[in-house]
Amino acid sequence: MPSTDPTLPPASYVTGALWGLFAISIWVGWILLTRFGVTTSLSPFDITALRFGCAGALLLPIVIRQGFAVRQVGLPLLAVICAGAGVPYVLIASGGLQFAPAAHAGALIPGTMPLWTAALAMLFLHEPISESRRVGLLLIPVGIVIFVGAGLTDFAAGWWRGHLLFLLAALCWASFTVAMRRAGAKGFTALHAAAVVSVVSAAWYLPVYALWLPHRLAAAPWSALIIQTVYQGVFVAIVSLYAYTRAVGILGASLGASFASLVPVLAMLAAIPLLGETPKPVDYIGIAAVTLGVFLSSGAYQAMARRR
Repeated sequence: MPSTDPTLPPASYVTGALWGLFAISIWVGWILLTRFGVTTSLSPFDITALRFGCAGALLLPIVIRQGFAVRQVGLPLLAVICAGAGVPYVLIASGGLQFAPAAHAGALIPGTMPLWTAALAMLFLHEPISESRRVGLLLIPVGIVIFVGAGLTDFAAGWWRGHLLFLLAALCWASFTVAMRRAGAKGFTALHAAAVVSVVSAAWYLPVYALWLPHRLAAAPWSALIIQTVYQGVFVAIVSLYAYTRAVGILGASLGASFASLVPVLAMLAAIPLLGETPKPVDYIGIAAVTLGVFLSSGAYQAMARRR
């Protein structure tokens, strides 16, 4: 089992951090692309079908060769993994994007997920949380509130429905994170996990989607379908899941999850050249709070201190 020892070697920390940063860079694009899709030509049901239809087909050979790992991992743990990163998570997160802006999703899903993960990791994995990391975990929600601002209390706009769904989506992913940490101790690899999640999700969801759920695929432009299928099914469902699971395997559940809090910062900074959106002065305070919070809660401060 990868160690949860707080004396994680600096080289191992850097490797895990790079995997984590690679995963969240893909998540930034996922939030923007999903928001665009569900507010134009596609529904959350369509997004979910494209994601797992593509990923399930691509990763099916791995499941055929290695199986579903039921004996290896155990059915209860496998169910949490498939629900936390599978259809329930995607439907909840994309459904929330119908009610609230992408910026709020970028703040509330990855921003609060480390808090859920730290709580679950302490409860189920008995992972230690040092004093500096606790301070970091407290700074993250402060920065998140600064980002979202008055939108959190603007009930007239109806954003609160999206906010609740975003918090539930964060809990789903945190559950996956902790479950994968335990499954990794049993030899359940990152790629095998991505394959099982995708194939199981496709196997039960696609028939339900085709027979009973509303869909708009026929009316959507081909360009939108191709872009959503490739990004959702390859980059998000396979590449980012693999990278994130590697980060969790090296750093531990709570440390690996803390990098997700950088998503709102990266999304805001990317919007400057891509969308011409200039952050307000108060937004930089939020950036500073979240960045410092991630620096402390991710274990970076401890890793640097050990090198001195």
